[in-house]
Amino acid sequence: MEMLKGFIFAWLIAFSLATIAVAQNNQTGFISLDCGIPGGSNYTDIITGLFYTSDVGYVSGGVNNSISAKYQSDSLERPYLTLTSFPIGTKNCYTLTPAQGNLGRYLIRASFLYGDYDDGTDQFPYFDLYIGEKYWDTVSIYNSSIPIQKEIIHTPSNDSINVCLVKINTTTPFISALELRPLNITTYKTVLNSSMELSFRLDLGSLTNEFVRYSDDVYDRNWRPNQRQNTVIIHTTEDILQNSFGLPLSVMSTALTPDPETGPNPNSLSFSWYSANATDRYYLYFHFAEVVKLSETETREFSIYINDNLFYGPMSPGYLSTTTVYTLTPGSTGIERYDVLINKTEISTLPPLINAIEVFRELKGYKTDI
Repeated sequence: MEMLKGFIFAWLIAFSLATIAVAQNNQTGFISLDCGIPGGSNYTDIITGLFYTSDVGYVSGGVNNSISAKYQSDSLERPYLTLTSFPIGTKNCYTLTPAQGNLGRYLIRASFLYGDYDDGTDQFPYFDLYIGEKYWDTVSIYNSSIPIQKEIIHTPSNDSINVCLVKINTTTPFISALELRPLNITTYKTVLNSSMELSFRLDLGSLTNEFVRYSDDVYDRNWRPNQRQNTVIIHTTEDILQNSFGLPLSVMSTALTPDPETGPNPNSLSFSWYSANATDRYYLYFHFAEVVKLSETETREFSIYINDNLFYGPMSPGYLSTTTVYTLTPGSTGIERYDVLINKTEISTLPPLINAIEVFRELKGYKTDI
């Protein structure tokens, strides 16, 4: 059980919507900065419906730029059309002051699209990103047309939050958009209110193969569709009872289950990821909802294993009701590969299912060698 040392297990089932605090479909508390548009300007993005304002007043210095015309398109979200670059200074910081101050927990997302804004210097930008005085991540641009996003869940110690771009070579730091979203304070809890960086967030069993975000997701999380080999999609057109994570209906109304005809094991689901660094530790969130009305003779029960160690179970997700199984503390270091196996139990007549998964890396706050 060495791999699971340090984990604390918890589960959160759905309650009546009248008894839990679920965010409403509005943008109260949202901070949405389109970096590079003129000071005092604002707009509502026609793709997302999000209301953006200029970043003027949130940061000192910076130069407004637009991406090259050849990278502009009608399908590109508007915040990516412009950016703010910082050719002067080593460290340039945005100051965000959310209404809840240090009593809140926040999703913070920084977005970058190079778009050859500097007319082809042949030097892709490479710079560091900090949250306050803590190292967040390194932004490494490798393609002019591919957006990059960095996202963390952050509980601040002060009423204001600084997001800083730090120059580390001769290239110029820049940013396309900076967004803050207040979260339900009862969700995404971590030990000592530490921060954690998103590794991946998957919508398992998507019927549309499209990303899901606001307004389907009240917290504007970005869900990437993921259809895995040797699985089939099951779904419902009924509403799913939410829990305090406020997960999108379009995500929770679909699920993956093993394909009994093509899968190597019709009784289990599996997936894996590699750790980028030997010192990385992860927080895990598994989201389940039964989307099929079972008969009296049917049972769906399964257990979750990580690297052959029991993570949670046995469990049976409720019909049209969200259950989230998650960790409160990150796992051990020194693990190169994480293998997740969701196994049907002996008493179960049906294979396992899963609707969505989120994996976060503990934010250490300092650089480490890979």
